[in-house]
Amino acid sequence: MAEPASAQQKPKTPPKPAGPEKVLTCGALSNLRILMAETGGNPAAIRTRLSDPKADHLGCTRVGRDRVEGNAERVVIGGTAYDCLKVKETSLCRWTLSGVPAEAP
Repeated sequence: MAEPASAQQKPKTPPKPAGPEKVLTCGALSNLRILMAETGGNPAAIRTRLSDPKADHLGCTRVGRDRVEGNAERVVIGGTAYDCLKVKETSLCRWTLSGVPAEAP
C-alpha cells in the first residue's frame, strides 16, 4: 500500500537569509571609517544619515549588490577588514566593510 503524498515529500529546508540588497560604500576609506565612527556602525543610523539630503554623506552611498563586480583591493586596519569593490559604470573602486573576517595579526 502506498503512503500518502504528503508522507513521500522530503522535508523542506528553511531558506537561507538573504543579505542586504544594498551595501554601504564610500569613495574614500577614511570617509567610511569616519561614518562608521560617527554612527557607531548602526545600520539604522547610517540609513537615516544617508536619507537626509542636508546631512554630510562623506561621499558615501548604498550600492545595489547587482552593481558589484568583485573586489579590487583589501586592507586590514586595527583588525578590521575593508574591501574596495569594483562597481559597474565607475572607474574607481568604492570602500566597504569586508564580509570576510580579518585574520589575527
